[in-house]
Amino acid sequence: MRYLFSICFLFFAASVMSQTLIPNANPAIAYFSKEHNETDTIYGGESFSEEAPLTISCMANMVNEEEFTCYYEWQLRKIEQGRANLQVRRSERDTEFTLTESGVYNVKFSVSCYYDGKKMYDIDDLDSITFTIPESSLTCPDGISPNGDGRNDYLILSYKSIVRMEAMIFNRWGKKVASCNYEEAVNHEKSTAGRLCIWDGYIGGRVAKDGVYFLNLVAEGSDGVTYKIKKAINVLKGYKESNETDGSTEN
Repeated sequence: MRYLFSICFLFFAASVMSQTLIPNANPAIAYFSKEHNETDTIYGGESFSEEAPLTISCMANMVNEEEFTCYYEWQLRKIEQGRANLQVRRSERDTEFTLTESGVYNVKFSVSCYYDGKKMYDIDDLDSITFTIPESSLTCPDGISPNGDGRNDYLILSYKSIVRMEAMIFNRWGKKVASCNYEEAVNHEKSTAGRLCIWDGYIGGRVAKDGVYFLNLVAEGSDGVTYKIKKAINVLKGYKESNETDGSTEN
């Protein structure tokens, strides 16, 4: 009887399949490219490199799955010593990962399609997507000249894969005259790929006086490196003193 049922089911399934298109997937990753200043989309078999923090949107791009019950699986793996070590597994059709650690990663998608409780298709031979988050770096200039000539008007750091940062600027009397965190710096209009603006040279709405100021900065890279920068920042511009302030007094 069981054998007869299996034969009947196979005939039924064959009849259904003859009227149903075969499901398929074309998995892709979308991410914001700091270099291109826009969202890029990468498909299976391709690779890319982007700084941390990095958020990737994983899309199955399934077709012809409407007649089936599908079970999806995304695997995020980190390549270490030649091995792909599983980091996270997700079961959504489309999902998202946020990464803050440097390294080489691999994303693999697979799906099983069932009809009337019976598995009909396994789609697991799809090409994976590989991407690299580079190690961090952070450097800071020695001074700025906020005179509006478009050259060195802002205190801008050169960086890679910095995930957290707190910066404070003090005048020569030790008073804090400006501060900035990572989110504020990233969203500054003068920040671009690899360049992080942390000070515009203004204090209380007025351009700072010429002189020496002091930067106290703590940052963390995607590779776990901690950066502590304490240095003098020279402000030289040539503005008239009546239009300037050094933050030492309050109006």
